[in-house]
Amino acid sequence: MHGIVHKTLKEYVVDRTDEETWETILDRADLEPALYLPVSTYDDHEIEAILSTLASMATQNRRQIERDFGRTLAPELLSTFNAHVRDDDLFVLLERLEGIINDVDAATDDTALPSVSGTRDGDDSVRVTYRTHREPTYCGLAHGVLEGVARAFDADATVTEQRCVDDGEGACVFLVERP
Repeated sequence: MHGIVHKTLKEYVVDRTDEETWETILDRADLEPALYLPVSTYDDHEIEAILSTLASMATQNRRQIERDFGRTLAPELLSTFNAHVRDDDLFVLLERLEGIINDVDAATDDTALPSVSGTRDGDDSVRVTYRTHREPTYCGLAHGVLEGVARAFDADATVTEQRCVDDGEGACVFLVERP
């Protein structure tokens, strides 16, 4: 997984708790402390171990943690990949997601990105389809990233999950719409 995810997850945990809790999570997850560089890639196992351990220690469930973390991750992704994000309108950006993902995938080494596409579903909505090869699927993370992107664009928009692979569907589908 891309290093920006690892780096931001550490910041997310430390901001909400403290450095000692982060170290406890690493210890319980049987991981060595590391300096996560945003432009490097790291084993998916580390993210999974951290999220699983965090969920076992928290009052929130795993999906809620992923979604909240996704909201935090979104502005970091937009900043890291800003050369690929040239839009100032949320709905135009969402329609261009597939091309943006392909551009980022071509520009990065050793990172297998999910398949994400956006289709206009009326003047004030875009349907976003998310597919991943990863297990677990990180559907909550995808939901939170979409909410975080809407917030970063200062858009008055809601994100509603319509279908989910965790419920046996072939992909997660989210509707992003203006109220």
